[in-house]
Amino acid sequence: MPGNTDMKQILVTMVLLSLSAATPADWLGPEPKDADRYAPRNLEKILTANPLGENEEFKVMSLFENPRSKHVLVQVRDREPAHVHTDSDISVWLLRGNGVMHIGGKEHPVKTGDVIHVPRDVVHYYVNRGPEAGAALVIYSPAPGPDDRVLIREK
Repeated sequence: MPGNTDMKQILVTMVLLSLSAATPADWLGPEPKDADRYAPRNLEKILTANPLGENEEFKVMSLFENPRSKHVLVQVRDREPAHVHTDSDISVWLLRGNGVMHIGGKEHPVKTGDVIHVPRDVVHYYVNRGPEAGAALVIYSPAPGPDDRVLIREK
């Protein structure tokens, strides 16, 4: 059984993790018009200023791209279609929502704060289960080409 010091450290760690998950995140990267100038951009403010339209189920907003990577914000009202990325691995940081990430035929429950890695050429899609649109920061590595995203017909 852990001692008092161990329990205090565990409790402090849990509190810090819960606070960090609730804190709005900044994305620190090059300015769109000046790649040599870095400045933080609040992701929650960007999402709030660019909500899904009334008839939009899915929206992608680019934050940064160079040949080595691409960073985008993705919003999903209900679900995204099953697809693969043929050029890039992706890392997904769920900023809002909770739901199920389908990866390679398996279902994985996910929630705000989770980070998911999806290798290239693996079928995947997100199904939102929360009351608000899901939102994620997605990082492609390397940056995708124009035909990277290939939709998969579900059976």
